[in-house]
Amino acid sequence: MKVLIANDDGIFAPGIAALAEAFARAGHEVIVCAPDSQRSAASHALSIARRIPVRETALAGAARAYAIGGTPADCVKLGLNVLCPDAQAVVSGVNCGYNVGSDILYSGTVGAAMEGALCGRPALAVSQSHRRADYGEAAALAVRLFARMMDRPLAPYSVLNVNYPEADAFRGVAAARMGQLHYHECYAPEEDGETAYALNGKIDETKPQSEDYVKLAQGYATVTVLHFDMTDRAQTDEWTNGL
Repeated sequence: MKVLIANDDGIFAPGIAALAEAFARAGHEVIVCAPDSQRSAASHALSIARRIPVRETALAGAARAYAIGGTPADCVKLGLNVLCPDAQAVVSGVNCGYNVGSDILYSGTVGAAMEGALCGRPALAVSQSHRRADYGEAAALAVRLFARMMDRPLAPYSVLNVNYPEADAFRGVAAARMGQLHYHECYAPEEDGETAYALNGKIDETKPQSEDYVKLAQGYATVTVLHFDMTDRAQTDEWTNGL
């Protein structure tokens, strides 16, 4: 199968290298379309009325690889429309850092996969703990779950979101719902001749956390099926009743 692989950490990040090699070893033809630099937390942003530079490069495992001066979603949209329109599926990652809970809304990794889904391709996003140095196990799990996804297709416009735990004692794969993540956050001022702030934060472990985050802390890899439609249908119907 011809697979378009993207990410948000940039084309030379170790996670995308591991993913490209793992899918190539599994017999897939890999085309990489990834940002030319770090684009974390880009969500599903697109570049509108702006030039998007493209440079062909080399990446182990990839039949072709493109470094693209745009967002993760740009990379997939441009890839499927111009650079590799015959790609049959989209895989994004392996991201450095979990994409779970409400953080999914900010994720460029998930945004790239969701663009693939919106373009009508089976799509998978894979991330792992930022404390893990090796990406091979997460990439291998992504290949295995991708094969299952091909055998048991998701509903249209859906994304399989996979996260691999920090723990060395891997306990298996668990289904998990996304939910609210709670942080200690602050905007720290930076003095460099102009008014500027930098966002800093860490998880607030004293508050209940998203189910997927809890499962990862227990040593499970988590799998969550996502969909772009965020409509709360029951509440919408109730609220608009009588308008």
